[in-house]
Amino acid sequence: MNAEGPVLRDIHLPPAAWWPPAPGWWLLALFVVALAAGVAWWLWRRARKGPLRAALREVDAIESAYAVNHDAMRLADACSRLLRRVARRVDPAAASRAGATWREFLHRHARDTATRRALDDLDDARFRADPNLDAPALFAALRTWCRAALCRPAPRRRGSTSAMQRVPP
Repeated sequence: MNAEGPVLRDIHLPPAAWWPPAPGWWLLALFVVALAAGVAWWLWRRARKGPLRAALREVDAIESAYAVNHDAMRLADACSRLLRRVARRVDPAAASRAGATWREFLHRHARDTATRRALDDLDDARFRADPNLDAPALFAALRTWCRAALCRPAPRRRGSTSAMQRVPP
């Protein structure tokens, strides 16, 4: 022992390591990942609903134009054009259909009989000199049909089976 006392050395801390991070950093990373996933889901859903919003805005524009001019021929023409554009979005070959195949396509996406009836009246009215259309029913039918056609689930591929349809070996 030294006469002046024991030899003391200063406290030496171990070098700071960047790994593993403190629990607060793990929580922050988890929060950032969850936030990114939420934003990605919101953007995906918004992009998926974009065509529907555009179609419904166009129905509103047709309705406001009809409220100003009360021209049934323009109404029938504008509604038919909108239906063809939405049909092309749903199935590119559908817009070129005519007659019974066109009506069958419209009925496939119409959920109720009132919608089917209004769309059939529209199809018949396009070729009349003075069409007689029930405008409020037609606008409601257009909105219903666009929602049904543009929000339907993606069709399943042929040959794929879900877990419920699989037969155990």
